[in-house]
Amino acid sequence: MRIRLALSLLALPAGLAAQAQPMARPATMTNAQFITAARTGAPAKVSANATVARFNADTKKVDTLSAGTNGFTCTYLAEDNAPYCADASAWQWLVDAVTGKPKPTNTVPGISYMAMGGIHHETASGEITMVHDSTTHLVKEPPHWMLMWPVDAVVSGLPTKPVPGGVYIMFAGTPYAHLMVYQDPAAILK
Repeated sequence: MRIRLALSLLALPAGLAAQAQPMARPATMTNAQFITAARTGAPAKVSANATVARFNADTKKVDTLSAGTNGFTCTYLAEDNAPYCADASAWQWLVDAVTGKPKPTNTVPGISYMAMGGIHHETASGEITMVHDSTTHLVKEPPHWMLMWPVDAVVSGLPTKPVPGGVYIMFAGTPYAHLMVYQDPAAILK
């Protein structure tokens, strides 16, 4: 199971627009370019002191490029050119997803940021899916933050389809269900 996330230039947070120039694919970036790109995943208040790590497709390991001090890790997701920053629990969630674990192993909720936005795969009826095939299409997402912890749509009553400027459960009904909050991280981390 893989989670696809991507860079979106929709509604760029103030201060990040200048950094939103098209980037080389992560595989061709130098480590310095990768670190700069990864740190656009969260406001500087979070990313400046975050560890920056890179997924190594050859070894299936995570390489630390820059050690941090605040418990957050930022990366630039290779498949979709999406900067992503997460606390330790949400980072574990992402590593589990990228490495194909059947369910996340984090034992407490985690928070992550995609300050540059992302993408998801959606069916014609608007359902978000982890399946990427001819029955789905890509949909751009605005800047957002996420609570990486299982959320039950039936119990919570929350929607399972995107709500502009709102909250919904992504990947509902799967072990990777989590809360999506379409709120610009720069607006809440001042």
